[in-house]
Amino acid sequence: MDLDAHLAISHTYAIYARAIDEKRFEYLEQVFTPSAALHYEVSGHVFDCTGAGAVAAFSQFLDLCYWTNHVIAPPMIEITGKSAHASARVIATHLQRLPEGTLTRWEVRGSYHDTFALTPAGWRITRRHCVCMDAFGEFLAEGVERFPALAWSDATALA
Repeated sequence: MDLDAHLAISHTYAIYARAIDEKRFEYLEQVFTPSAALHYEVSGHVFDCTGAGAVAAFSQFLDLCYWTNHVIAPPMIEITGKSAHASARVIATHLQRLPEGTLTRWEVRGSYHDTFALTPAGWRITRRHCVCMDAFGEFLAEGVERFPALAWSDATALA
């Protein structure tokens, strides 16, 4: 077993969660190759994008969230040379804030199914299929405040 590769791939999931939850979308270049094919099926919401388009796609959606928390289980990883397949379970909580200040909760549970390639920059996802069939609450596409930047903490405190 290549423990360095397993550790690097596992760390990629942690980088992804931090990029999403702290709205540090620039970290996504450490997660996806530019040509990565990303497919998400999340409780009735379906979207596709590339690694290069991930920042625009994710920020459009996550701007509607005041706070998110992606808890990703340790992945199951199968490495073959310079490629790998990994799957990891996820619970993602999304808080949205209504104009009067009330918070709403949308929690989804599912899994990531990823293909990785070892690039000169390290292990990167080249293909993702995300399926989250179980949800609690509802994601509101309108009538909520927008948060294009981190709102729940001073970003410098999270360095």
